[in-house]
Amino acid sequence: MTEKYKDIIFDGSTFPDDKYKTVKVVLNDTIKTEYLPALEKLPYTKGLKLLMTAMTHMEGFRKGSRSYRTNNPGNVGNTDSGANKKLVTLSDGIQLQADHLKKIAEGKSKYYPLGKQITLKPFYSPEIANNPQYGLPANLPGYKFVYTGKLDQFIKIYSTGARVTNIYINTIVSYFAQNGITITPADKLIDIIAID
Repeated sequence: MTEKYKDIIFDGSTFPDDKYKTVKVVLNDTIKTEYLPALEKLPYTKGLKLLMTAMTHMEGFRKGSRSYRTNNPGNVGNTDSGANKKLVTLSDGIQLQADHLKKIAEGKSKYYPLGKQITLKPFYSPEIANNPQYGLPANLPGYKFVYTGKLDQFIKIYSTGARVTNIYINTIVSYFAQNGITITPADKLIDIIAID
């Protein structure tokens, strides 16, 4: 399995070896007792809050995790190479996460250029190789698509692990469904964060 995706580039933004499906999203105690109370104090739309919460869940925010130690629930700026962006408070990290997502949705991030060709090159992830509990191959495929702001495109760029599984997308879509809102992987980020 480690070599299967080495040097592969998929056309489009859907990982073909894992079907989209509904999953049960159960938030951990750290998210319930620390993240959500801090998030609820902020004047964000319901769509943005749900997206941020699902992403915080997928980024592994819990006591002892890197995102927890850095007060950075979205792991914004925390990279596979070990670079960390540490915030003073959790509220600062939530604000960074919200600002980052809004900037991307509005087409103001150079890493998510609306209407432009994106090529994510295949690469080897030392972080995944050193963490077999992830259950993912360390050789990750690449992707090639014109970025239109769709949720699945955004997640392919945002998350390394999302290159070899659809669990990140499944979690976001399912978490919205658990909260009474239907979205799809093809929906645009700008429309998702506008839901109120």
